Amino acid sequence: MMWIENLQKMADDAQKRILEVIEKYGERASEPVKIGAYGSPSSRVDVEAEKIIVDFVKEKELPLNIFSEEIGYVNRGHRLTLIVDPLDGSYNAENNIPFYSVSLAISEGDLESVKYALVRDAHTGKDYWAVKGKGAYLGDEKIHVKGDKNLFIIYLGKKAHESAFKLASKARRIRSFGSASLELCMVAQGIADLFLYRFSSGGALRIVDIAAAYLIVKEAGGLVLDENLHELNMKMNTKERKNVVAVAKPSLLEVFS
Repeated sequence: MMWIENLQKMADDAQKRILEVIEKYGERASEPVKIGAYGSPSSRVDVEAEKIIVDFVKEKELPLNIFSEEIGYVNRGHRLTLIVDPLDGSYNAENNIPFYSVSLAISEGDLESVKYALVRDAHTGKDYWAVKGKGAYLGDEKIHVKGDKNLFIIYLGKKAHESAFKLASKARRIRSFGSASLELCMVAQGIADLFLYRFSSGGALRIVDIAAAYLIVKEAGGLVLDENLHELNMKMNTKERKNVVAVAKPSLLEVFS
């Protein structure tokens, strides 16, 4: 469990820094201070949270490369890589909407080879985590998908594909919260049945957005797929984005028919 303990310590430091920056700067926490590895502006709070995690890896001399939203790939000569989204749900955090996370995963180089994962709910301080082959947990409690809530989590913003709106009409309840990692964890926990981020053109999500939650959903018994309903995999590549589907059980895929 050494790796999970290290991920928890990183999340502790990042969560603390996120709250400090928001308290200190208020609305200015969202000010862009650089251009990140994906070519988008990086806010002050994102950069500060990422720095805390990178510093932890270096100071503890952990045998990890780093692939993160803001700095891209840092090759430190190791077999394993820490995949980081220092603040998933930046808009929520910057606007006092209590739904944002720190997402951390350890992989051999792609999504399918993620071995350890942790998503810290940075508002509540609760941890979703998983070890490949060992199950998924919320704190000390093992979690499982259910598939009986009739609740779908679907991105329905201006970039949403028209199929997302058709799918939304098939569920009793629809939600969209703005933090993909936490939303996927809701499927793992059995709160939601289905998750869909599908854009009208291009892909919606990056490996940093979902690497940790991907393993948590799978270890909880769910499926994580691409828009063609094939097994999802992604490389550590700042150009790659994919549309993502997660379901609690295979029978739920019938809603795409």
